[in-house]
Amino acid sequence: MSALHPSASLRATLLRLLRTALLLGALVLLSTIFLLSRGIDPELAIRQSDLDIAELTREPRIGTARLAGVTRENTAMTIEASAVRALSDIEERAPLALMLEAPRGALDFPSERRVSFRANSGFLDQAANLLTMQGDVALESSEGFRTTMQVLTSALDRTEIHGTGGVTGSGPPGEITADSLELTPSPVDPAGYLLAFKGNVRLIYRPEQE
Repeated sequence: MSALHPSASLRATLLRLLRTALLLGALVLLSTIFLLSRGIDPELAIRQSDLDIAELTREPRIGTARLAGVTRENTAMTIEASAVRALSDIEERAPLALMLEAPRGALDFPSERRVSFRANSGFLDQAANLLTMQGDVALESSEGFRTTMQVLTSALDRTEIHGTGGVTGSGPPGEITADSLELTPSPVDPAGYLLAFKGNVRLIYRPEQE
């Protein structure tokens, strides 16, 4: 019977080693998942999609391009342009500084609402996380608001839009004019947004025709 004690002791030692190895393996796996998730975090800023950085490095101007990303509020953002021009030497991992011809894009909210925009020209500054558009800037919402303004700026890393230079438009209430507008996340519905008209706001109420 005494000959059985060494094997029982060995078995117990092996079981302890296996438990330790499994625990360490689980910790390594969790840390790996955490590091990978940080590496592909979509909330960092707008990221390049159909933009050929190699071609843009060789040529100062390239054809159509599309960029896409997700803001920190989980709003999907897409930006397209008929042509793109780099303002300085560009490297694959350097912040983008691009002039955009005929930019257009959209914000798609988790609530399935959408706000789209377009303009004659634009400037994307990835270092500042900002898109600026000028020239016949138009903004439309899925709720039926259609507005035009001189300048529109949109953050790339968060859901925030500002329109300045005089705003005119129409919506379900009627015709609207204002000095500026602002689009931010809704304080009561995190999946939606708040569109506010500011400064000398004038509304001409047009009730629906029965």
